Amino acid sequence: MSLFPWRLPRRPSGQVVAGLDLGADAAWLVVLAGSAEQAQAVSFAQALTLPDGLVQGALVLDPVSLGQWLKTLLLEQGLTPHGLCLSVDDAWLTRQQVAMSAQLSSRDLAFQLAAELEITHATDPAQVCWTYNAVAAAAPNPSAAQVTYDLGFLAQEPVLRLKELAKAAGLRAWVVEPRTDASERVLRAQIHPSHAFLSALPGPAAVACGLCLAAWAETGLNFLPHRRWARQRRQRAWMQHLGGVVALGAVLTLGGVAWLEAMVHAHQQQLLVGPRVRERLAAAQSAQQELRAALQRAKAQGEWLNAQHLQQQHTVQWHDALRQASHKLWVSHLRQDQARWVVQGEALSATQVQQWTTQLAALPVWQRAPEVHQLQFVRSASAGGGWVWQFRIDAELKGVR
Repeated sequence: MSLFPWRLPRRPSGQVVAGLDLGADAAWLVVLAGSAEQAQAVSFAQALTLPDGLVQGALVLDPVSLGQWLKTLLLEQGLTPHGLCLSVDDAWLTRQQVAMSAQLSSRDLAFQLAAELEITHATDPAQVCWTYNAVAAAAPNPSAAQVTYDLGFLAQEPVLRLKELAKAAGLRAWVVEPRTDASERVLRAQIHPSHAFLSALPGPAAVACGLCLAAWAETGLNFLPHRRWARQRRQRAWMQHLGGVVALGAVLTLGGVAWLEAMVHAHQQQLLVGPRVRERLAAAQSAQQELRAALQRAKAQGEWLNAQHLQQQHTVQWHDALRQASHKLWVSHLRQDQARWVVQGEALSATQVQQWTTQLAALPVWQRAPEVHQLQFVRSASAGGGWVWQFRIDAELKGVR
């Protein structure tokens, strides 16, 4: 066990990744090894003869049995990958390209893309697996720039089966992406000098190889919640680092206070009472007070951090409530000034506004629950110019100073 548990673990010097391609005609397994920055060598590449009844075309029928069979195969070959990358058939997907403003935050972008999915395809985002990937940016002016995103979705069942397969194999599922994305990634990698070792791979193994490379490239449509995993890793790292700094500061402060008190006591016992002794004692007491003040500041900083963490949780909750708003209701402006929280927008009916206000009021984040302060039936300022209900909702948040 480490003597300093708050310290972050070292970044691994290398990683080994397995790619399993379950194509309609054949199954291939490729294992690549490399540094933390890029793949460097092929450890294993072979076409698989799967037991009967485990797969039907590209669909996994028995993920647990297939995962156990794969685990046995890897042990026999002496392979210990850190993760498993898997593919889904492109025929199962629905894809489109959507242009969004480059000024959107990650949460606002996800909210807008989910609304696009619901409006364009009449699909509930919570009932399918969907993801997106930036394709290209347009417009040279950053303030007016748009980014084109590749948006894709499919049923949850195939992805859940692949995750069960990885779990039964004792591996962490890193990537679940379309076969075409993996194939295109190999084509791009083969022209780079650092990937010259890929030329020795047989052609049918290209998709499995491309799946492995996704662990380093982090591009394409990954239907696993990789963005949430990355955000959680950053939050844990930040909290661990900050906790370590605060704890170390508190230990040093307490140690300094104890040492200074011992020194003051020793001087009081050893030195004669006189002007010079009183001056030294006063200086020591002043230093002691400064250390105590530093300790109080450290405690105050800790309380502030807890308040900020609570506020962050509240922000995530009302962000999620915005995401769950009806597609018949559009938010145009959102403003937070200290505790005051104001949202403005347009809706097709006043009932939608009242229902959404009731959903917001149910959140445990308000000092004063949301109220509709403006609701009028006017012509919309958008290009369509239809008649809509414009609204403004005001509220006060808890714990904001």
